[in-house]
Amino acid sequence: MENINLYEELGRDSMSVVYKGRRMGTLNYVALKCSDKAKGPEITNHVRLCQDLDHPNIVRFYEWYETRKHLWLVVELCTGGTLESVIIRDGCLPEDVVRKFGWDIVKGLEHIYKLGIIFSDLTPAKILLDSSGMLKLGNFCYSKTKTDTLEDFLSLCSTCEETGKRKYDARHQVIKKRFQGSSTYMAPETLQGSETTAISDLWALGCVLYYMYTGKPPFYSSYNSELKEMILCQEPSPSTQKVSPTTPPSQDFQNLLKRLLNKNPDKRMNLPELLKHSFWTLKDKN
Repeated sequence: MENINLYEELGRDSMSVVYKGRRMGTLNYVALKCSDKAKGPEITNHVRLCQDLDHPNIVRFYEWYETRKHLWLVVELCTGGTLESVIIRDGCLPEDVVRKFGWDIVKGLEHIYKLGIIFSDLTPAKILLDSSGMLKLGNFCYSKTKTDTLEDFLSLCSTCEETGKRKYDARHQVIKKRFQGSSTYMAPETLQGSETTAISDLWALGCVLYYMYTGKPPFYSSYNSELKEMILCQEPSPSTQKVSPTTPPSQDFQNLLKRLLNKNPDKRMNLPELLKHSFWTLKDKN
């Protein structure tokens, strides 16, 4: 930490603060995420999965530090904020922007799948925008490898506890829920107890694409029981925009959403089909 100057705060949540930083003697700017040590298992998991990732659509991890009270992650600085903040500010995004942003997400997912990593908790809040307008997958705290199970992650919680022991308390319950993904973007099979997979990630991708275009998730409720019922039993409303409800989305986009949001994981679009889908052909993929 001695070789990095801290600048302004970029954002925060209940257990973490993100700062802009610069390596001393250089013009290399970075982001520093300062987290409470109670997030040790999640931070350890992020480092485990991200330390060797090198792809333009994934936020680059550089190093991490431990101080007396905090854990610090040093990562690539993305000045555009989160995808969620962009949608909240704009209300919704044009289909050509959804196509460009969506392809960025798909290429990031393709890379981690080749390495056997499942994102598990794909939400607009975990997707960052850099200064050039490129989207990057940013937070792997609740991600896993294809062979990891929830029990493996809870075991990690115990090994990260300073005392060497950890009671199975409310904290474990929170971690267990988060490891399954955010409820609004959770696939039907995951809601019913299945482990997260690449196919459940693609359901979440469909939710993110729908949210980008309409300004709202395909399924939303303040009540978990009602949200679960909607995801399991209802179909999403037609994908219309608040700013131009009379202009329908293209047939290609509607088809893509329908196939990604198929409640049956065996019939849901897989990655090879996604990469070849006609929705992407109108943009330069290179």
